Amino acid sequence: MTYILTVEEGKLSAGSELNKARLQEELSQNEGKRYKLTKEQTKRSINQNSFYWLYLGIIERETGNSSNDLHEYFKRELLPPKFIKLKGKEHKVTRSTTELNKVEFGEYMEKICAECSVPIPDPQDAGFISN
Repeated sequence: MTYILTVEEGKLSAGSELNKARLQEELSQNEGKRYKLTKEQTKRSINQNSFYWLYLGIIERETGNSSNDLHEYFKRELLPPKFIKLKGKEHKVTRSTTELNKVEFGEYMEKICAECSVPIPDPQDAGFISN
């Protein structure tokens, strides 16, 4: 069972009373068991994705390569691959940018900048961040 907990005023909260009761029941039935608490990573935002495609458009104008081709190239070259098993055999596949969290996505864009030497535009000047 998965429980989504949030930190409120320095304490863990299960949200509703029903979720709190379910969590309490789970814990009471599993006395002495260990649980692993991990911080949820926020996926890249729609705003970040839009900014990314704006940036690819700038690179497209600079290089003459299409944004879609650039997207495929950068994914293959700059993201670590993931491995899947199919019919008992392991296969390497290209990772998707949708799997990146916000920090990883920012680092990915920095790698693109280093790769192609086209500066990343200022998000505020491009209308993606307001004062």
